[in-house]
Amino acid sequence: MREMESERALKGSFYTINSDFYKWIGTFTALIMIWVTAQSYSLDYKTSMFFVITIFAVLLWCFSLIPDAITGLLLPTLYVVFKVASPNTAFKPWTSTIPWLVLAAMLMSTMLNETGVARRIAIWSIAKFGKTFATILLGITLAGIIITPFIPSVIAKIVIFNIITMGLIETLGYKPKSLEATLLTMAGFFVISTLRLGFATGDSGIIIGLNYAQQVTGQTLTWMQYLIHNLPYIFFYTFGSLGVLVLFAKNTKPLTSEKRMLLEKKYLDLGKIKDKEKKAFIVMGVALLFMSTESIHKINSAWILVVLSSLFFIPKLGLLNNESLKKVNLLSLLFIVGAMSIGSVASETQAINIIKDFLQPFFKGSNFSIITVSYISGILLNFLLTPLAAMSSFTIPLIQLGLENNINPYVMTYIFQVSLDQYLLPYEFAGLLLVYTSGYVSLSTLVKILIVRMFLGLVILLGIAYPWWNILGIMSS
Repeated sequence: MREMESERALKGSFYTINSDFYKWIGTFTALIMIWVTAQSYSLDYKTSMFFVITIFAVLLWCFSLIPDAITGLLLPTLYVVFKVASPNTAFKPWTSTIPWLVLAAMLMSTMLNETGVARRIAIWSIAKFGKTFATILLGITLAGIIITPFIPSVIAKIVIFNIITMGLIETLGYKPKSLEATLLTMAGFFVISTLRLGFATGDSGIIIGLNYAQQVTGQTLTWMQYLIHNLPYIFFYTFGSLGVLVLFAKNTKPLTSEKRMLLEKKYLDLGKIKDKEKKAFIVMGVALLFMSTESIHKINSAWILVVLSSLFFIPKLGLLNNESLKKVNLLSLLFIVGAMSIGSVASETQAINIIKDFLQPFFKGSNFSIITVSYISGILLNFLLTPLAAMSSFTIPLIQLGLENNINPYVMTYIFQVSLDQYLLPYEFAGLLLVYTSGYVSLSTLVKILIVRMFLGLVILLGIAYPWWNILGIMSS
């Protein structure tokens, strides 16, 4: 038996190595083709090398040939080594507020997770609203609304809600991949995926997009300004996504009184609120107060979160300790900031103009048609790139195209962010893949839900967001 297991393990290792070998061959073949193509179009050295290095990094991320963080570290370094950009340009993202905002966000996420506050909010909301299957979905959504502003890491939020929904499915006795299990799991995913778009600290891609818009306009948005710009769309998008799930829930069985009692028991099992949880709630309130009044005190939200997250380690407060710090994935900073170097270096080459010229024929006509084309562009890019890689690589060309059509750079960024939240298959986004691989989601049901939501997103973008941006007077550049 052991010999058979060893043989299987060896075969598995062989196929993995063999697969990686072909991926490396494919990657370097693609790079050679890119270089040859660039030379055939008489591109200068810097631009040609920019495309080679950038696509090399994207392929490393797509194929997971080396750790993502190492690729993020390698990317700006290669730009410098091959003289595409100076160190000041390639490593410029490190001098921005973004690395410190991301670090503080990770500490905030760890604190809310370790103190149990995120879990308590979610279970309380589900137990209090879970009178029918549809209201359980509502309870999950409301819990996400409460938690989202305080946990900037989208993956951390998805992990928390995935654990909660898996426990909920087991408690209520639903079978994995059943309609009920799929809907409950996707309710947790949708509220995190949609609502994050309403907050400037919602995830790394949003931070990167806003940084590019700021570079072009020279204007910085406050946390509250960003929220006001996106609130109506996010409200309808969040509850519209919930509505899609409720539509599919018509075929589920009614919730029995026994199952309602199980939900109540799940909340009672948490016990009385603990001192650490009380402190965490106070910190959440202080963070929200300072971030929402940024336009008054003029202190960037990044510095507010850095100061607050540092206070977590004070012994008297006792929200985090040295052991907690070890759980924070600091390497993800290398991935995020490395990806941002694409934008800062691209501006030093002809790459932006080349991408813009390629897309330009499609960006003509009314604002309605430009919004629609931008939305479709994001959907198509998701098949090829991760949302973060797409945001890093294509935001600036889209902003330039928007400017040529008199559309505000920030608005183009908002549209692109929404389009990159549209998925058809799990592999397109790490968060969705995480949810799918939990084993509770039916792929056929998932695809149907995502298609309906994809059309809903465009309808709300054109019917709600576009009029709202015109009312605010921010549509035009």
